Amino acid sequence: MEKYIAIQVKCPECGKSLMNPYVTIHDKPTIKLNIEHGGQRGVINLCAFYGCTEHTGSIAQEKGTISRFSCPHCEAELISTHTCKECEAPMVPFAMEKGGVLHMCSRRGCNSHYLNFQNLSDALRKMYNEFGYF
Repeated sequence: MEKYIAIQVKCPECGKSLMNPYVTIHDKPTIKLNIEHGGQRGVINLCAFYGCTEHTGSIAQEKGTISRFSCPHCEAELISTHTCKECEAPMVPFAMEKGGVLHMCSRRGCNSHYLNFQNLSDALRKMYNEFGYF
């Protein structure tokens, strides 16, 4: 995972960290979310490396399924006003602890995601301070 940058995110509603130190993928804490689809509810832990799509979960998801995600702290549904440019599913927003917003597609199997920064210069400075050259 040397080519990936580990990100840390928080709920855009309550501001609490979504990082789960008790479940790791590639020796890093995961992003813990509540997940719901097809009448089932559970928990999913996403890899925190930007670009990695590995995850673990308590419920099975079939490819193509659109899931609903919520914060495990405040239970707010995490849904963006943006839709996926590849499959038109709703995007899921995460507030990045270093600034900016990460958007992830809610459709299982679609790996579309992107970062959005209001102040790109400030975000790059914060990332440089943490990671150095990348």
